[in-house]
Amino acid sequence: MAPAAPMHPTPPTAPSPLAYNLYIYDRAGKCLHYQEWHRPKSVRQGAGTQADDQKQMFGLFWTLSNFCATLNPKDPAKSQLGQLRSVGDGCGFSAFTASTYKMHFLETPSGVKFVLNTARDVGSCRALLQSLYDDVFVGVGVRSPFYVPGEGVSCDQFDGAVAALLAQRGLLPAV
Repeated sequence: MAPAAPMHPTPPTAPSPLAYNLYIYDRAGKCLHYQEWHRPKSVRQGAGTQADDQKQMFGLFWTLSNFCATLNPKDPAKSQLGQLRSVGDGCGFSAFTASTYKMHFLETPSGVKFVLNTARDVGSCRALLQSLYDDVFVGVGVRSPFYVPGEGVSCDQFDGAVAALLAQRGLLPAV
């Protein structure tokens, strides 16, 4: 005899997003955009404030990028650790995996930097970050009549375009 069906079936749970948050920085390290989808531990439990969190994230990828450029075995004229580099110099650091997340990084020729934190098992997001730059940052953000160079990018259309692209790539539930 088959077991009886429960009186109140458990509703299916929505899948957890694979994308956690996105940071976009200008060439000087100013955070132009921050967007979050899944962050179990609030900023206040970690960095303290949103501004501190953005500075710490910039410091993390800046340090890793410089460290990778310093260790680059293909560059005979390696710069010293911590020395300022021109945009595009180095070995092309693109991602690292920690115990609970994976950080994907892209620096564009204009010096705009994208950091996307995802679940550990997500593959390379290099093409996705390039598409975020080409299609969303430039296509929606910079071409907006309200965009002021050097200022943050914040509008519902931009946020929606980011979320739609990530959903299209399977990193967020469909919007």
